[in-house]
Amino acid sequence: MDLLKLRHYGFIFIILLLAGCVTTIGRSFQKLEAPQIIPGETTAQDIIGLLGEPTTKNTLNPGTAYNYIHHNRNAKAVNPDEVATRFQTFNFNNKDILTGYQFGSSFVEDSTLFNTDNVKKISNGDSKSQVLRVMGSPSGIERYPRDPKYAYVLVYSYPTTTHSDSTFRMVNSVVNVVFGHNEQVVRVETFNLNTD
Repeated sequence: MDLLKLRHYGFIFIILLLAGCVTTIGRSFQKLEAPQIIPGETTAQDIIGLLGEPTTKNTLNPGTAYNYIHHNRNAKAVNPDEVATRFQTFNFNNKDILTGYQFGSSFVEDSTLFNTDNVKKISNGDSKSQVLRVMGSPSGIERYPRDPKYAYVLVYSYPTTTHSDSTFRMVNSVVNVVFGHNEQVVRVETFNLNTD
C-alpha cells in the first residue's frame, strides 16, 4: 500500500462504530492549525490537552495516528442531502512528535470543499504558490513524509457522509500534492476512501 495513502485510512475505521438512529456522533471540536500545532514540535500529549482523547488511534509505520470525528444530522451541511461531518487526523512519529495533520469538513461554517476540476491544472514542476492559486488553502500537511525523497505534502480533503437504514456512510475525497526538496510539485494523487 502506498505510504502516502496509509495515513488517511485511520479515521475510516471510526465509521464502523456508527449505527442507529442517533443524530449526533462524536464530540464537536474546532479545527486545530498553526500556531496551535506545529509539525516537528507538537506532541501527542499536546493534542490530547487541546482536544481530549481521540475517537480512535491507529498504527502507522512508524508511529501513530489520532483521529477525531463528529457527525451532526441536525447541522447544516454544504449539500442538503449530506450529513454534516468534521474530522481531523494527526500523524505522529515513533517519538510521539507531530509529522502532519489532515482536516475535513462538510459543515457550512468550516467546509473544506474544493473544486476537483482544478486538480487537472496542477503540473509537475509547479511551485507552492501556483498550487495555492489553483486549489486554495490546503486542509492539511504532512511536513515529514515517510518517503525521504519528498519534502512535504499538501492535503486537500472533503468528507461526504450520508445516512440511511440506520447507518452512516462516509466517502473522503483526497488530493495529495507532493513537493520535492526543490519546492516544486513532483506528484499529485487523487483518491476516494470509503467505508464499504
